[in-house]
Amino acid sequence: MTVKFDMKISHGMDCNAICGSDLEDSVIKFRDMDDTPFYKRPWFYIIAWLTILLGVYGWTIIFGMGGIQNNLIEIFVDLACIFPILLVLWLAFFAQFVLPVHTFHDRQKIFERLISYLLGSHGPALFIENGQIKEHSGERLKKGPGVLWLDSASAAVTRTAVAIRQVAGPGVHFMGKREYVAGIVDLHVQSQTIGPKEGEKPFEDKKDSQTLEEFAQIQDRRRQVSALTRDGIEVIPNISISFRVNTGFPKEGKPGSRFGYRTGVTKKDKENEKKDKEAIRRAILGEGINPIAVLDSPRRRVAWNELPGSLAVDIWREYIAKFTLDQLFQPDQPVTPPPPRVPQPTEEEIDPLSQPIQVSSNRDAMQNSLARMVREVNLFMSKAITRLEGEKEQVVKRPIVPPPLPMEPRVKKEPELKTALQVINEMVNARLTQDEVDILDDHGVRGQGKAPSPENKLLQERGIEVLRVTIGNLRFDREIEDTIINRWTTTWLRNAQTESEQVERKRNLVETGGEEKAIRQYADFLSKDLIQKKPIGIKETLKTLLLRTRILIMNNPQLRQRMSEEQQDLEEIIRMIEGT
Repeated sequence: MTVKFDMKISHGMDCNAICGSDLEDSVIKFRDMDDTPFYKRPWFYIIAWLTILLGVYGWTIIFGMGGIQNNLIEIFVDLACIFPILLVLWLAFFAQFVLPVHTFHDRQKIFERLISYLLGSHGPALFIENGQIKEHSGERLKKGPGVLWLDSASAAVTRTAVAIRQVAGPGVHFMGKREYVAGIVDLHVQSQTIGPKEGEKPFEDKKDSQTLEEFAQIQDRRRQVSALTRDGIEVIPNISISFRVNTGFPKEGKPGSRFGYRTGVTKKDKENEKKDKEAIRRAILGEGINPIAVLDSPRRRVAWNELPGSLAVDIWREYIAKFTLDQLFQPDQPVTPPPPRVPQPTEEEIDPLSQPIQVSSNRDAMQNSLARMVREVNLFMSKAITRLEGEKEQVVKRPIVPPPLPMEPRVKKEPELKTALQVINEMVNARLTQDEVDILDDHGVRGQGKAPSPENKLLQERGIEVLRVTIGNLRFDREIEDTIINRWTTTWLRNAQTESEQVERKRNLVETGGEEKAIRQYADFLSKDLIQKKPIGIKETLKTLLLRTRILIMNNPQLRQRMSEEQQDLEEIIRMIEGT
């Protein structure tokens, strides 16, 4: 990225705090380890307790068992055989309870690391909580076999000097010699805010109460999101973005982390775990470089959780340059409502063995054709049986009942009028979450077709999923703000009338759609009795429809209260039909 960023990240990650190869961090840790008093170091505790135990043992031999000369064999057996065996058994017993592991192989590895700890050749023992390493001073500098324990909201990648070793999800993992943590991710949803802080006025000059450093920080946050409209007006917004590592969530009753990491023993579970590990690996190893930053600067390295914010800023600058200042707040941008989303298939539906036989799109037509064909077969068989039995053929003509109409109303949705700021918010979200987006020319006019989103492709390659982006709290120069306020006071009535007309148009569309849907539901309700009872003749058909309508009114308290006169008219018509 070609932009510098100073971002506020919740549940974030500091690269320098987790990279074992960082020279400055290693020097600080090494200095802290050297400054540790000797009586707080592990070897001092071991030597001190051994000295105490040997003192007690020697006291017992000298004053309780007749002296060293009389017990040389017993002393040799105790120190050379019994003590080492008991020590090993003691370590093997307590190795079962040191860490939450379940297999014999993992318990064996814990025992091996306890032995190496006793010999002073152990590696780092690290605990990672919410994407942050918690360790003793100088722990990561150890080169022996180590242990990595991650909570349910953390994941990591380990490596050696020449290769990536493993992707570690929540749980206990074991590291080999000279293996260290290459990077960590927090599985929580990350919240990131870019731009000036609340109450800051980036367009004002330096005040006497401000220091040069404070003023420089305000201007730095201004430059992070500063953009120009098509007519050359500088706009300073606040950009908030929510994202996470693109891992899946386990189903209810399935093993894994509720923060987004799937595990299991079945083939499907193992495939899901492999996908989650791949997303974590891409997020950590996809760290970028800021080419305009100084080599030794902390901003030189762009961590995984800085990429979504940098992309959002770039897209914001691209789209704000397509609109003028007046268009930002005027609802004159026609936006066609998106088509209804097609429901995504579940895992059971994706499995070809669990899929039912599919039919063509004209399923209703096929069903009606099959029904007519079966009816003709039944009539043919009835005629054949009648001829064989010598009876007269009786052909009963029944009214053809049309198939029920679809329930969904077909109302053409008109384009909505939105402000340019709303359009920019939608386009930034689309560029970061969708594979294809609408095309906007240099004047913000939508073109035909769609274009691929390179930002969403990049995020997928990095194993990151953006949830939402919000751009608001725009700041302008004081003169520009005064002009906007004065213009609003003169045009508020026209804007209110335009919004009122838009609301009225939407209300008419909803009413039309509701009426059409009600008519279809009513027709479907009436057709059920016609299909079941199959009345003969116009008189019986009309009577069935009227009785069905009366039942509908009587079963609904609101209709019964509002249609009392219509109900009486229905009963009179029914009596007239029955009397004829």
